[in-house]
Amino acid sequence: MTPPVRELVGRDTDLARLAEILGLDDPRGVGVVVSGDAGIGKSSLLARVSADAEEAGWDVAWGHCVGQSGSSVAHLPFTELLARLELLSPDVVEQVVATRPALGVLLSGHREPTDATFTPGQVAEAVHALLTAVGEIRPLLVVVEDAHWADHSSRDLLTLLLTRGFSSPVALVVTYRSDDLHRRHPLHETLAVWARIAGVEHLDLKPLGDSAIREIVASVNSAKSANTTDAPELDERTTQEITRRAEGNPFFAEELAASTVAGQAISGGLGRVLWARVDQLSEPAQHVVRTMAVGGRMISHDLLLRLVDLTEDQLEMAVAEGVERFVIETRWPPAYAFRHALLAETTVTDLLPGQRLRLHRSYAAALASDATLGPASELARHAAASGDLVTAVAAAREAARADLAVGGPSDALDHLEQALCWLTEGAPERDEVSLEASDAALAAGDTVRSVQLLLDRIEHPEPDQGPAMRARLLATCANRARLNDLAVGERGPAMTAEAMTLVDEGGSAERLFVLTAHMQQLVDSRRYAEAAAIGEEATALAQRLDLPGALTEVRTVMSRVIEIHDDLDTLEHHIDLLLADLGDRPDPLRIRIHHQAATMHHRRGDLAKALEHYDRGAAIARQLHLDWAPWALESRLIGGLTAYELGDWDGARSRLHVGDAFIPQPGGSFFEAALMLVRAGRGEGIGDHEIAAVRDWWHVDGFGVVQLVMPAVEHYGEHGDIRRALDIAQDAVTTLERTWGRFHAVVRLGALVAGQVATAAPTLDRAVRRRAGDLLESMTAKVDEILAEPQRGVLEPTSEQLDQTNTETWAWNLRLRAELLRLQWRLADEASPAPTDMVVAWEASVSAFERYGHTYEIARSRTRLAAVLAATGDAAGARREADLAREVAVRLGAAPLLRELDALTLGGSGAGDGAGAETLTPREQEVLELVARGLSNGQVGQQLFISTKTASVHVSRILAKLGASSRTEAAAIARERGLVP
Repeated sequence: MTPPVRELVGRDTDLARLAEILGLDDPRGVGVVVSGDAGIGKSSLLARVSADAEEAGWDVAWGHCVGQSGSSVAHLPFTELLARLELLSPDVVEQVVATRPALGVLLSGHREPTDATFTPGQVAEAVHALLTAVGEIRPLLVVVEDAHWADHSSRDLLTLLLTRGFSSPVALVVTYRSDDLHRRHPLHETLAVWARIAGVEHLDLKPLGDSAIREIVASVNSAKSANTTDAPELDERTTQEITRRAEGNPFFAEELAASTVAGQAISGGLGRVLWARVDQLSEPAQHVVRTMAVGGRMISHDLLLRLVDLTEDQLEMAVAEGVERFVIETRWPPAYAFRHALLAETTVTDLLPGQRLRLHRSYAAALASDATLGPASELARHAAASGDLVTAVAAAREAARADLAVGGPSDALDHLEQALCWLTEGAPERDEVSLEASDAALAAGDTVRSVQLLLDRIEHPEPDQGPAMRARLLATCANRARLNDLAVGERGPAMTAEAMTLVDEGGSAERLFVLTAHMQQLVDSRRYAEAAAIGEEATALAQRLDLPGALTEVRTVMSRVIEIHDDLDTLEHHIDLLLADLGDRPDPLRIRIHHQAATMHHRRGDLAKALEHYDRGAAIARQLHLDWAPWALESRLIGGLTAYELGDWDGARSRLHVGDAFIPQPGGSFFEAALMLVRAGRGEGIGDHEIAAVRDWWHVDGFGVVQLVMPAVEHYGEHGDIRRALDIAQDAVTTLERTWGRFHAVVRLGALVAGQVATAAPTLDRAVRRRAGDLLESMTAKVDEILAEPQRGVLEPTSEQLDQTNTETWAWNLRLRAELLRLQWRLADEASPAPTDMVVAWEASVSAFERYGHTYEIARSRTRLAAVLAATGDAAGARREADLAREVAVRLGAAPLLRELDALTLGGSGAGDGAGAETLTPREQEVLELVARGLSNGQVGQQLFISTKTASVHVSRILAKLGASSRTEAAAIARERGLVP
């Protein structure tokens, strides 16, 4: 409901500015954040703008955040404003609910009993769709007031709405108290995000000038004098004192003036002044105000009537008195609110402890007797404040379930953690609440917190903790510890082993759950024979208990045992059977199985089939509202990376650009890093702060290390900063070895580092060259260890062997060997490789990437093959390879690769516009660059695959063309003219 419109004083400029931003005369989609101190006039300004908007034909909907710690309700302000929209545009609401059922959880008339829950992203998308649809009919002004009190889900939803914006004329205005904020305030971090959203306007209301404050004081004086014959006139001295003490705050000025007119001296703080307003009320009215204050800023008529010892007529008289004295206001549907939140806060502060306790008990009793009077979170708050912790815990758990149902897992987690604070260490209920809190944390994407909650209970059990419950805690904790790379994951096998000793050997569902968890831990630990034995027992038990879902999960874990032996044909048959068993039913296991199928095809080098399965898994996740569940997140992420490999960079961008404020970390950082691959490939800038933001999550999950280090090496190398490329590569290797031990990504990383070092080799100083050589030697040794694994075959596999192993690893291995030869060639040292070896190595790299299907790396390998062919005198072959590479580079928009091709075509990267540049042939330009580096004729010949005599002839011609008498003078002239770096 829109607050009553009051006369605005001193805000003409702010009003005009806000009307201009909103486009009252030219409606458009816009977001505005309005800030200011308590009492500065935010509500009054927005009430005036809302009235003007309604007069101009706009629809207006307000939502209020409520400031009661511990009793937040997920999406509370949106529940209020959507109720208003349901009155304004019922047909539109029905249409949107029909296509986006997640919206129904915020509309009381659509909340049907169901087990369905919705993710925050689905609720947010539904709200955005509704606001957009309403705006297409008439311009819509949405006001969310007091965001400093907003619940977690509402803050995230506001972020999404402000980020996404609106295609129809929807104006979203968010207000907050700037004087309430501090570094640890929940809104503090969110405001930093809002400040960076393009197109969002920010309006900070400043204190009024003295003349405006004096006008407000005079207005109050005039109004009081008109209503009270014995009201004293405010003299100039008093007016000056009120103006000084108000410090530009209109609400303070009104209260100070009103108190003075009422005959009270200007003394004490504002709290005393505000309480004086309440103290003037009759006893029944004071009773109503005190009761309201304990509940918050607003209370329904029905609840208030249950709380106060008054008849309905007496209540209405008391409320009327409060309204007349400017303490409270009426709302619709029947409810009452304080005129300003400061009045409620002051009243609560003034209450005696005993008064507060009795009022909290009354609230708890009323809410417990009738759930329609308020949310469970309010019952939990009042019950806890009155000492009834049993009721408080039960209500908090109910509040958590309600929040999960409306897509508020973070708010549910808050309620459950509060419940844990209320429970004693030895309370048996603590086990169940810990599991529920862990579930909520997982749903919110906080896998670290999810594990920590379980671990705390495992390490601090109550004395009578039952074996079945402990087994459940251990197995669940072990399962969830797999989702990140924290040290607790190393304890997984021990946890499930202990759990195995705690469950009966009979045929129970509890034992099946523990068996499956233990089997997964054995697989992760590479104890495949033991895992297979456990798998047989789990399979038999699942069949005996007739649990088809559990049976499929067991078989899904077992597929990893098949995969590890590189029997990909058997694995494919196994996966096909699993998918056939599940059919089209909405089972989360289908996401994981499609993920495994995609991984299998990826290893074979069938990237198109891999992408098909990744996309299927992501689609099922969307259908099941599990967009950011572990396997679902990876399906979308690796699907984007696979599209990148296939050369569909626009498709990769669409998959990897999430734009969802609700994506959990560190998953969000994975997508940011993966997008950097496309950006680096296209030569787009990547900020140091972006790289640092992803590195902040390296300690949580090694997958983020792999995602970031590849594009970072490319980015630094492209910008000539080899030191930083080596820094991040070394850090990545150290981190991954500590986390994973031996890891296949070192093959690709080694190839990329070698490539960047080789490209920059002629310009590197000795220290960097030596450091690069040491790092590459170490990484190559690690690669050799991986390739020497028995199941991986030999260093140069046949095509048949490639079909049986990891084509990606083999392709990058051959690329690494070619880059190491190119590095020796570019350094022009005594160990410079033979031309035939160079050609063979790069042809092998091209062939391997063709088998794998990596479009960009095929083109990059062709480019470097072309350079080698050109150096050996095979101009036609070089031109053929370069043309094929250029076609791909142009299609992808791969600017760095195009520059490399341009340099190859021109015969050197140092040609400038100085005198003599036109007279040098491409070959002479190459020779000049090597001469400028101090290479002898013999070394020049080695580098360019020409004889020493031919090199000498080129040098003589260069000296003549530059008018130089010596090699040293020629180098100086070349640098002066910009012919060489």
